[in-house]
Amino acid sequence: MRSPRLWGQKARRTESSKQDWRPVGSPAGPRAGCWRAPTPLPSRGAAAAWAASRGLPSAPPRAARATTRRRGTTATSAAESPANGTFTPEPAADGGEDGAACLDPTLAHSCRPHSRQQLPPAGTSLTLALVQTLAAPGEVLACPPCLADLISATLGTLDFSLLYDQENNALHCTINKAKGLKPMDHNGLADPYVKLHLLPGASKANKLRTKTLRNTLNPTWNETLTYYGITDEDMIRKTLRISVCDEDKFRHNEFIGETRIPLKKLKPNQTKNFSICLEKQLPIDKTEDKSLEERGRILISLKYSSQKQGLLVGIIRCAHLAAMDANGYSDPYVKTYLKPDEDKKSKHKTAVKKKTLNPEFNEEFCYEIKHGDLAKKTLEVTVWDYDIGKSNDFIGGVVLGINAKGERLKHWFDCLKNKDKKIERWHTLTNELPGAVLSD
Repeated sequence: MRSPRLWGQKARRTESSKQDWRPVGSPAGPRAGCWRAPTPLPSRGAAAAWAASRGLPSAPPRAARATTRRRGTTATSAAESPANGTFTPEPAADGGEDGAACLDPTLAHSCRPHSRQQLPPAGTSLTLALVQTLAAPGEVLACPPCLADLISATLGTLDFSLLYDQENNALHCTINKAKGLKPMDHNGLADPYVKLHLLPGASKANKLRTKTLRNTLNPTWNETLTYYGITDEDMIRKTLRISVCDEDKFRHNEFIGETRIPLKKLKPNQTKNFSICLEKQLPIDKTEDKSLEERGRILISLKYSSQKQGLLVGIIRCAHLAAMDANGYSDPYVKTYLKPDEDKKSKHKTAVKKKTLNPEFNEEFCYEIKHGDLAKKTLEVTVWDYDIGKSNDFIGGVVLGINAKGERLKHWFDCLKNKDKKIERWHTLTNELPGAVLSD
């Protein structure tokens, strides 16, 4: 049992140990289980460099090394933190569960006790990437409380959930709330909003954003943003970037913090909840493979109607189209042809949608043709950017037919096999079409 005379006593450095700070007369040193720096102690310059690399506050002066009054323990400042960012726990003297340690030795206040399951092995690097992997599968991913206290004091935390709807090729992103955001305005508050990008290929084509909430550091959005046309391949190779920004009316919006979630961590048709500490802005790889660059995607429905004795082609929507105008957007519309077209009467065209890269058309065209003749035909679908006073720009296209490959062939074959059944599929637009005339 700790002697009452030790409570509140000033810490001093003992001659017998150069590794820690302990109360006078206490042979056991700091409270069992607290994290402290292993030998050798780094120089002041090394400690400062370590703190700067992790975005931590600079080390306090020697006089600031304080003893925690409530616990009677000494807190090690950032100056004693190791240069490699690893920490070693002392074994608990009493074996009690409340001996579990605070994950961050830079906190000089008394930290809440945490369960031992939250503690990484000795020598583990306390990076955010590690913290986010400590949770078991199915658990809410969250920063340990004491580390969250430190980071949320600077950037904040964000609660959100993700759901991949495999049947409808949609990714639903529900932005719930943020807590403890960094103040960005002169009044000590911020006007925060959240924006989403899919990487690689971050652009206006795949940017979504929430509404802006005024004068708050603890905003609650409860807003769901949806990406359409997401395939299983996207879920393997793409990463969702979630950024929190401060909106300014008279100058550029300011970045607060971000987090990135590899989509391969999600299971189809299962909602996964996240509570994550925001990080500083990370660089985007500009050398990504150009072969992965896309012109956009289009959702097409096919149905052979026995009643109308014709093929019904539905142009439902496009997603992530390439920007063709100087403002970073396009004015897209879609044309369809059923070829060979000897009479040149098979052309159909949708309405033009202004200033968008994710247009929704919901238009349907009918081609009168016998079912047996469809096997000899090819459906050509092209997407264009409308321009006034000059030629319209070709964005991309797709060809469905008996000579197509992959999903395009499967879509056409399923239509021929299933009369009077509407079949919808997403298709990737290419920048060239065999034998197509790329002029409007």
